[in-house]
Amino acid sequence: MERPVLLPGDIAHQEIQAQYVALSYAVSYIGSVTTLELLHRRTGSRGWYNWSLLVGSAISMGSIAIWGMHFIGNRAIILDYGVDSHQLMYNSSFTALSFFLPIIVLLSAYMFIGTNEDVSKTRVSIGGTTAGLAVVLMHYLGQFGISNYTSVYKIAFVVGSVIIALAASNVALLIFFVSRAQWAGTFWKRICCGFVLAGAVSGMHWLATVGTSYRLRNAELPKSTLDRKQTVIVVGSLCVFTCTCLLAYAAILGAKTRQMISKVRKVTISAVVFDPEGRLMVTTSGSLPTEVITDTLNSLLDQEFTKEHPVFLWFYRVSHSWAGVKDFVSGMQQHLRTTDIKKLGAEDQSALNLLFREMLCVAAKKLSEQLRQPLEQLGFLYDEILHTNIGPRRQILAPIEGSDVEKLRKVTNGKGQTLFVYRQVTKEDVARLQSHGYRFASPKVTIEVVARSLQLNKDELMEHLRSMRESTLAESILEPGIHIGCFAARANIEGGFDVLVQNLQPNLIPCVQLPVRSLNDDTKAVMQSLQGLSMTNVLRALEIKLAACSANQRPFLEDMRVTVLALRKAYPDTFWLDSIFSSTPVYMPCRTANVEVEQSTAQMFLFRIVVPIHQRELSDGIRIAPFDFFNAQQRTFSTSRDHEVLARQIHSEFSGFTERNLRSPKPALLSQKLRGILWPLSKRPTTAERTLVDNPFANIMISQAVDVHSAKTSLDVHELDTLQVAGAAVVVREVEEPTWAEEYFHLLMSKPRSP
Repeated sequence: MERPVLLPGDIAHQEIQAQYVALSYAVSYIGSVTTLELLHRRTGSRGWYNWSLLVGSAISMGSIAIWGMHFIGNRAIILDYGVDSHQLMYNSSFTALSFFLPIIVLLSAYMFIGTNEDVSKTRVSIGGTTAGLAVVLMHYLGQFGISNYTSVYKIAFVVGSVIIALAASNVALLIFFVSRAQWAGTFWKRICCGFVLAGAVSGMHWLATVGTSYRLRNAELPKSTLDRKQTVIVVGSLCVFTCTCLLAYAAILGAKTRQMISKVRKVTISAVVFDPEGRLMVTTSGSLPTEVITDTLNSLLDQEFTKEHPVFLWFYRVSHSWAGVKDFVSGMQQHLRTTDIKKLGAEDQSALNLLFREMLCVAAKKLSEQLRQPLEQLGFLYDEILHTNIGPRRQILAPIEGSDVEKLRKVTNGKGQTLFVYRQVTKEDVARLQSHGYRFASPKVTIEVVARSLQLNKDELMEHLRSMRESTLAESILEPGIHIGCFAARANIEGGFDVLVQNLQPNLIPCVQLPVRSLNDDTKAVMQSLQGLSMTNVLRALEIKLAACSANQRPFLEDMRVTVLALRKAYPDTFWLDSIFSSTPVYMPCRTANVEVEQSTAQMFLFRIVVPIHQRELSDGIRIAPFDFFNAQQRTFSTSRDHEVLARQIHSEFSGFTERNLRSPKPALLSQKLRGILWPLSKRPTTAERTLVDNPFANIMISQAVDVHSAKTSLDVHELDTLQVAGAAVVVREVEEPTWAEEYFHLLMSKPRSP
């Protein structure tokens, strides 16, 4: 049977090839998944990172998922029984316009939706509706660009195609953004959303195609036309490029996942950053910014790394005064590069501890660079070390001989440890961090992803995050005035001593402030009369004094009695009743607006007691803390002068590394003999200059800003060896005085503990 001749004005016979239908859906799906992945990676509305993702998502959706799908789909339409000259041809101008129009519309839609973690259904609906309209506009603009046929539409199919585009786009974007905000938007969920979004484009296209007929035109074809083979080549090239990018991205993502798993088997440091609303900063994959400190901890330490370890105590203090170490990190880094740890034995533990301190500082510096902020703004070190859940459980070893020190190095083998530095940032910092690719979300919705990435228990990590958040709100420090407190020490079955501290403010002992600003001679006499009495007897003595006192004495006696009762009520442990009162005040740091004020201390009168080692149950208001760590905390208050002391100690210990690095010769391009000929004699260094270059100690080192008026400062002057040069180096070193906790602990251990 011969085919009828197609004349201008006739409706062409139409067939559909199934393989191109499937191919068009695949093209749309690739573009949709790419779009959702790029939108998932957005963290804010500022910065080239977020803008590149925004533009990329609009291009992938507009050019591939919509435009590419349309022209691949139209390739499935066979007109006039397959006559080559009667197949669809396109006007190049309208084809180009149909390419850019959906990209522009989608760009505005995604900008309107935004990146907030709190999903606005109204904004998502408006954005989804705009995206659906972009699909419809591109389709009919592309149809309008057909050069050799006029499209004839059925109204019912046009309306139906619009409804499908709008409904499916809204559903896909709503599911995507809700799952993203709940941090349930794993990759497989984005794949499912991609099916729905691609269905919106394909469903709209094919319903409209079924309701479209093509009438052959009379006019001649314009010169600038594209046939269907050319359009397939263009679309195919775009899809191949997109698939390549997706595969590369998947490989990078897999590598990052493996890298994170590898990290948690090592000793790492992670940044915990909160915004003013308490939201937690995470990467787009839901993990905390993390840097590796070392994977050779067992070859560095001869004891388990805990919060009582001297290196941890040192690093804890450094984190409260980063300015003292920032200038020496580069020297530390160079020293680590040039040191072979394997050559250091167990007898070189002081050298190993120094290397580990350098590793901590270098990792902190790398973490600050990862966040693109100065080291001084990195935050404070958290007072707990968390162990990852992977690897075998920690071994319990029996006592071993000194010759078996290497066995002790395996205490933490196979188990990672994580340190945290925490801080709260301003709204300006939040915007800056978002522009660098970080997101802020509620810890409740991100905790599962964060805990999984760190291999930590979710509930345990949540408690630590809550503690860090509370610590960022205000410094835990005494208010100026008179305080009544309790100092209790208890022997630790593993060695050393613990102290009892406040549960919510673990750097403070249990105490209550007395509503008196200062003491006069009469009130001091009252305090002296209570010397050596137990808490029970103090309350009884105050009651007796109240019954026989004058009107002038009554207010202070009543305040003192109420304060002791408040202390007893806040910490209802029975052993406090036997604690002994000391009438000698202890001076402690307190909150003040001016750190230069000499009287920036609070007076505290203490009840003291040694708690029996078998006393295990404590009230909710207190907990135990290692004495060494608690003592280190007393040097980290913002008003403490010990920050200056630590800075001078760091300078004395590490400045040599920095100086040697600055003096380290660079590879010479010319031989020494040739440089001697070319270099003018006038520019050659003198003997004295060579001495200064060759010897780092051939100068006078003087510590800066030494306060000779401070009662807490003592200066020792040491004369160093000449180190093969004629001269001496004088080092002025500031020595730290014992803290109040050290002095009172020794007093508690040395004096009788009964009246």
